[in-house]
Amino acid sequence: MIHTRRRVLAAFGAALMLSAATAHAQPYPNRTIRIVVPYPAGSSLELIARTAAETFLKQLGQPAIVANMPGGSAAIGTRHVAQAEPDGYTLLLGTNQTHGANSALYPNLGYDPIKDFQPVAGLGRLQHVLVVRRDLGVRTLDEFIALARKPGAPLNYGSSGNGSASHLAAEMFKRSTGVPLSHIPYKGSVDAVQAVLGGHIDATFTTLPSVLPFVRNQSVTALAVASKDRSSQLHDIATLGELGVANAEADAWTALFVPAKTPPEIVAKLSSTALQAFADPAVHQKIVAAGFVAEVVTPEAFRVFLAQDMVRWAAIVKAADIKMD
Repeated sequence: MIHTRRRVLAAFGAALMLSAATAHAQPYPNRTIRIVVPYPAGSSLELIARTAAETFLKQLGQPAIVANMPGGSAAIGTRHVAQAEPDGYTLLLGTNQTHGANSALYPNLGYDPIKDFQPVAGLGRLQHVLVVRRDLGVRTLDEFIALARKPGAPLNYGSSGNGSASHLAAEMFKRSTGVPLSHIPYKGSVDAVQAVLGGHIDATFTTLPSVLPFVRNQSVTALAVASKDRSSQLHDIATLGELGVANAEADAWTALFVPAKTPPEIVAKLSSTALQAFADPAVHQKIVAAGFVAEVVTPEAFRVFLAQDMVRWAAIVKAADIKMD
């Protein structure tokens, strides 16, 4: 009886080992891929994340889900991916905040944007636009600046969060123009835009996709684009630079990342899939129509860009003299 039991246990153990070895030998991917978005649901990045998820399902044959993990100025979700198993099943939709400004703003992030991540693909950038509530009584940037300089209760602006590109753009705008605007941080661009629509705040620098429908239906008034170039969706809205406001550009890029020690062959598969998909004319047209600037970048080129961009954002934080608690 004892020998029989031992044989059964040995056979069971061998079966488990064989099953594990077989699962390990299966080509990647063989289960669900998760794309972590470190921002609230409904943010401007949702379209990019879901487009990537649809691509992985279509091209790799495995479902991909979008997991929103907001909080900590986008550091919570970013840290989660940095600490995840480097097996290609947990990706991060990162931004210039997660891998740029945060490093200059917070000394104890809990992750290193360079050492803890491997870029998969740069996907594009988000332009910011300065919008004001419709009943503020201004239609041009000069009128807004003149109103903000009047004695009395100062105007305020909302951002998508402390340290976000919208926050930094507004602070650079304040330094360049000398206008006294009060800052009200929100948990995302959607909340900031809703606050403008509801008349709770006067203005916001926000990502174009989050406000484009409201600009078009004139629920809010767009005054300027905080970018180096005009928006292809709002041809008539000038840039801040064109209107005489220097050093207030704050385009926000977005890219896919995996944990640093992810096998090169997995990174290559994810990268080629994402790059091909976002260069596809149909996908390109869809995201551009929503207000994105589509710019696909290889992992190698993006790593070089990232190192340079971190220096740029650190300079912006210093110039804007932003202090975080």
